[in-house]
Amino acid sequence: MPQEQKRLSFWQIWNMSFGFLGIQFGFALQGGNMSRIFQTLGASPEDLPGLWIAAPLTGLLVQPIIG
Repeated sequence: MPQEQKRLSFWQIWNMSFGFLGIQFGFALQGGNMSRIFQTLGASPEDLPGLWIAAPLTGLLVQPIIG
C-alpha cells in the first residue's frame, strides 16, 4: 500500500541544504589538509601522489565487485 509522502516547505528544504553545506565544508577542509596529514603520519613528499590516487583507484576496482 503506497504511502503519501509529506511535502516539505521551502524553509525545511533550505535548512536541510544548509546542513549539507556545512558537511561539504568539513570534507573540503579535511581534503585540503590531507597532504599534511599524510606527512604527519610518516609519508614522504614522494609518496603523496600514490596516496592521493589510492582512494579513487580502490573505488574503481572495488565498487563494481560489491555493487
